Amino acid sequence: MMCTLGVIPHHYLFKTRDLWQNSGQNEVVVEKGDCFRYIGVQGHAHPNEKGLNSGINNAGLAVAITFVDRVTLEDALASKTPRGVLVEDILGHCRTMVEAVQRFISYWNSPLVGGNIVIATPEGGVTIEQLHPLSALEWHSEHPVVRTNHFVNLNADIHVLNELQDTFDWYQRNSRDRYRRTEELLGEEVFDVSSIQMLLSDHEGDHPICSHSGNLVTRSAAIYDLERLELHYHSGSPCNNKWKTFTLS
Repeated sequence: MMCTLGVIPHHYLFKTRDLWQNSGQNEVVVEKGDCFRYIGVQGHAHPNEKGLNSGINNAGLAVAITFVDRVTLEDALASKTPRGVLVEDILGHCRTMVEAVQRFISYWNSPLVGGNIVIATPEGGVTIEQLHPLSALEWHSEHPVVRTNHFVNLNADIHVLNELQDTFDWYQRNSRDRYRRTEELLGEEVFDVSSIQMLLSDHEGDHPICSHSGNLVTRSAAIYDLERLELHYHSGSPCNNKWKTFTLS
């Protein structure tokens, strides 16, 4: 599973999900409630995954995740807590960034599958890069934030078995190419929903943001409007431009 994730500080959080053909393809938009109501995207690339991949609550707090670990998703899920559980926990109980970070810390004794956890609110946001027991936090400034499937700040010193090295190197090239391309596009103009939709439809390069190559295909895209409390969701490749809008009731 590969993902491209970004934040326009104070305004938008967006994410794509690229899946292998043999991954779980079913995905639904769900609305739930706890202390806060929230709406988000539920789709499990592996049967042991739980929770949401991304979402927003009625306090204007949005969360999204990408996968980064030393082992495959299947092996990580065999011994660690799915990050989607944390996503729902934050959305259901947290109003602020500080509360969300505290909720993340509460999982210290039940290690999470590794990856990037991005939290965004109209007041600001934070990116948590984590691979237990290591973590690195970056508070968002006024500049756009991008994350894919590698770490930018966390020196996790990831090593893999020799027989997996070629696959790992390919994953790294794919992730870094999408990271650079997304950063490049985000530097070109002030962004609104329509321009983010265009960005997520980009086919430039060997490892594009909107992927149709080989077995790795962009399964969906989501854009969260932090002020309007809206989810703009696309099932399938976002270049098909068949977006649907969901608003928290």
